[in-house]
Amino acid sequence: MAGVRDHINYQNIFERRLGQIMGWSFVEEQGKGSCIDYNSPDGTKIEVKFDWDSISTGNHYLEYAQTSDGGMKWVPSGFSISAEEADLWVIINDEWMRILSISSMREMVKENRSKMRVAKTRAGVNHNQAGQFSKAYLVPFEILDNYVILKTESPIKRD
Repeated sequence: MAGVRDHINYQNIFERRLGQIMGWSFVEEQGKGSCIDYNSPDGTKIEVKFDWDSISTGNHYLEYAQTSDGGMKWVPSGFSISAEEADLWVIINDEWMRILSISSMREMVKENRSKMRVAKTRAGVNHNQAGQFSKAYLVPFEILDNYVILKTESPIKRD
């Protein structure tokens, strides 16, 4: 099985390709806690989630917390930290690219929290090490699509 570094390098191929297509500057040297993937020419800060599994689930995995100690202590991650710095939240799978403003994402969560299921990753998912998990809202696309700025055919297709 490929390791975390291999997974990140594989994802970087798609991230760089998207930046070229969209004319966005890719933020280099991202690390744990990074919450911006791109800057647009007008200064817009953009966080992108390649949510490949969403095609089969019909939901966006909107991560908001993670743990490295088996769940003893949870820290903000994903949307929780991006909401403080990013202007746009972009979700891509092999079919669609959805672009939402961070403010509409906050509104969507506030208005629909009771309709969304909370999920936790399992060991080994996304190359998590033992004790590493994340929590997220499973946001049905029927809800999410009411808040999008733009929904268009995905410019990125996996080989």
